[in-house]
Amino acid sequence: MRTRLLLLLPACLLAAACAGSRKDIRLTTEPSLERAFDIIQGTRQGKQLMKFLYKNPVRFEYSNSTGLCHKFSLNTGKVLLPEEYKSSDLLLALALARAAHIYRVYKETGLEEIISEEEELGAIFQARLALEINLVDADFGRERHAEAMKTAFCSYVLENSRYAMRQARKEALTPDADCQRPLETLENQRVWLEKARKAINEENFHQLIYERDMARVRKGAMPMSEAMRNDARLRALPTYEVYRYQRTFYDRQSDIFRRFEKLYAREIAADAAWRAAHQADLDRAREEFSACGLPY
Repeated sequence: MRTRLLLLLPACLLAAACAGSRKDIRLTTEPSLERAFDIIQGTRQGKQLMKFLYKNPVRFEYSNSTGLCHKFSLNTGKVLLPEEYKSSDLLLALALARAAHIYRVYKETGLEEIISEEEELGAIFQARLALEINLVDADFGRERHAEAMKTAFCSYVLENSRYAMRQARKEALTPDADCQRPLETLENQRVWLEKARKAINEENFHQLIYERDMARVRKGAMPMSEAMRNDARLRALPTYEVYRYQRTFYDRQSDIFRRFEKLYAREIAADAAWRAAHQADLDRAREEFSACGLPY
């Protein structure tokens, strides 16, 4: 444990120096979150994530509502984290990294909301980062709030990436109003988009958009005021403008879905390559967490 922290210290100091050179960019005002960013910066994968965040800044804050989960307030440019992880810099760094990676995928693909596949990618990214940090069982302590994160990590280590992703997907699709769930899947969004395409001739496009936005409102992913503005703006368009908007909307969303599928495939391939190159780390973790219970 002491050796690991000594190895992380120079990287953390370097990260702090780098952050100091970006005085115009502040990802957070919370000292504990700043320390978590330093830990992320001290890993190989974390460096790339931090580079992206400084180029595409978003605010990271603690959530003032219930729910042991990250939340996204995309309309205000904020990512919210549960305060329960505040007592452990390492666990906070892992929670922060997962949320930040999900934000990165969302931003790079142009999706309009967080979907379950992004949670899948976030889960395996978090596990790889934990292995780079050389996480040990004692790091999770006896805190109840650490149980879900430990189980997710064990799923990746003791089973495989696909198993860990299935567990993340299951959680993402389980209703939980406090955590903006259930999330949509890419397939569900494709089905909805096909309905939108057919609506070009059936003249119920307004209603489809309205129902989609209201579903987001109910999950807390969109404020009611934004949904009302969208509805009013669309209904105010002349008929010929609506038809043009529908076709543009369909083409744009189709491009976004294709972009996401390519990124998703790249992430899976990169994860497989990482696992192949870090068998020793995986073997060490399997021994360390051999008593970890897994959901089935």
